Amino acid sequence: NNLKFFWGDLHSHCSISYGEGNLEDAIKRASQQLDFCSITGHAFWPDISKLSKNQKNIKKYHLDGFKKLKKNWSNILIKLKFFEKKYSIKIFPSYEWHSLKFGDHNIYSKDFNLKLLNAQNIKNLKKKLNENNLIIPHHIGYGEENRGINWKFYTSKLSPFVEIFSMHGCSIDEDNPFTMLHDMGTIKGSGTAISGWKKNKIFGVIGSTDDHGGYPGSFGNGRMGVLAKNNTKKALW
Repeated sequence: NNLKFFWGDLHSHCSISYGEGNLEDAIKRASQQLDFCSITGHAFWPDISKLSKNQKNIKKYHLDGFKKLKKNWSNILIKLKFFEKKYSIKIFPSYEWHSLKFGDHNIYSKDFNLKLLNAQNIKNLKKKLNENNLIIPHHIGYGEENRGINWKFYTSKLSPFVEIFSMHGCSIDEDNPFTMLHDMGTIKGSGTAISGWKKNKIFGVIGSTDDHGGYPGSFGNGRMGVLAKNNTKKALW
């Protein structure tokens, strides 16, 4: 069938919202080892008000990042289109939507016309998107009400796979050597991939880095493999 493997990182961050390292350096690094990438901007957190009072610094940190991304978004898209040609790497723009109740998701576009769209819940957010988008849940193992996945609200529409491995750890099951980051909590059985499959949810799995320092594909974290006929954006998508 003449399919080949291509490798990428669809979930990494730099200073376009909150994080370190500039955008061009991140793309340049990605081009040295990956076929495709996405530099994700943190954009929305509709239920951020539910954070406790002693988390006010975390709240400010996120809101400042969201504001920065929104202000520069149109220019970021222009730069990504330019860097795609300059560094010969396929780039899929994306932004992150956080939620305590519905879990954290990344929204992707197959072109550079991605609009920053927000909604109060995952169902309404998906209604605003179309076949040119993917919306992928990540660090699902944190579980319900803790920015992990809530399987009650999961549908495979626009979400054919979920991210189960990154710097946050591995969410496939509770018994694996990659423990979740302590600052967001330990793995919850209700949020694992095994739990979702037992509920007859149908989805594939991917890995990403979720690196926040401008290093897509950083060693020891996750990557995504794609079987495609060639390394065009249409084929990869």
